[in-house]
Amino acid sequence: MMKSKKICSLFLTCLFQLSIFIFFSTSVLAEDTYVPASPMQIFENFWQEAKSKICTIEREKEFFTEENYQILKKKVKNTNNIYELTPVINHFLKSLQISHTQFYDNHTIDFYMFRSMFSTRDITLPKVNHIGTQYAIIDNNYVVREVLDGYPAAIAGIRRGDILLEANGKPFHPYNAFNPNGKNIQLKLLRNQKILSLNIDAVNENPNNSFYKAMLHSKRVYDLKGKKIGYIHLWSGTHNTILSMFTKIISSEFHDKDGIILDLRGGFGGAWYDYLDPFFPDRKNFFEYTVIDRKGKSILNKPDLKTNPSYFSGPMVVLINEGVRSGKEALAYQFKKSNRATLIGTKTKGAFSAGTGIFNEEKQPYFLFLATAELLLDGNKVEGFGISPTIQIPYPLKKSTAKDPQLEAALLEIGNKI
Repeated sequence: MMKSKKICSLFLTCLFQLSIFIFFSTSVLAEDTYVPASPMQIFENFWQEAKSKICTIEREKEFFTEENYQILKKKVKNTNNIYELTPVINHFLKSLQISHTQFYDNHTIDFYMFRSMFSTRDITLPKVNHIGTQYAIIDNNYVVREVLDGYPAAIAGIRRGDILLEANGKPFHPYNAFNPNGKNIQLKLLRNQKILSLNIDAVNENPNNSFYKAMLHSKRVYDLKGKKIGYIHLWSGTHNTILSMFTKIISSEFHDKDGIILDLRGGFGGAWYDYLDPFFPDRKNFFEYTVIDRKGKSILNKPDLKTNPSYFSGPMVVLINEGVRSGKEALAYQFKKSNRATLIGTKTKGAFSAGTGIFNEEKQPYFLFLATAELLLDGNKVEGFGISPTIQIPYPLKKSTAKDPQLEAALLEIGNKI
């Protein structure tokens, strides 16, 4: 049995959604020009590392063949730099059909998140310019999927479903739009077949820190006919700073509220048992998880026994959507299996494997996140399946709306509970 600190460490390291988390660009140009090896050398290193570590051995035998190696090598010969190499590698990795498996260069967004996690170990570094949005790529368009609370996009009125078309007259690209200058950027967007323009200034932060601050910006109290409902958006569980403040808010600011709405939508993963503790008296009925290594060896892990006499015992609603992945899917699973909360929204991503960070030297302008083990919750497979809500409330990307139908449904449901 692993101790709780080891459990949290494993999942802060391993479990993060591989959504296209595109909401910032670098303000540090030194790494942009630093290329420590040729594309072919980088590819050879990638192939060796990925082939020897990918889960499972069956997947290694199926995909890491001599034939695929030669096909990729031929494509790599036609690349001139790391940025042309990245899509070649990722096209291959996508065929493996497993989460937590992607190659990043420093002109991609998640690169900076992972550098904070695996290299600097600092929630604030490295810093990048961003406006606080997450995207889905649909028909080669960047469609806004999430908007972080209190960030420039939210302040400017950018909404879920908006399509960003241009930045300063050039085709929109999440990195180039705000690099190197993130000030006074003119964005052109498409909203429900109407073209809109706005000026926006990016912030300069690490996304880890942005998730933390967005959580703080999100907290509020709704008044429902004299009843007080606490609301907080847990964007990510990727740093102890986030955990400490999240726990403090629930225990100190929301302890006397009549109900709580916990929003898990979007963001990253990383959260684990400690994020459940504020809502349960103990861990007696918490899920167990199984790690299956690439050779098929299984290790069952059980939660450490822990009690919380001052836990919040009132009614709860938890919001989920397609952007919930990794460790936050485990939270949704526990809330649902225990009937502790009503889950409202749409099915989670089903991105639930254990990943490893490779190429972690700070000066390397590339990074590999690789699934190295399979995971089960209480013997159940979440990877590829996700967690379904108790109450299904669609919030489609094809239309931009001023109101949030899932949040409205959550307020109605919590009102019926109190």
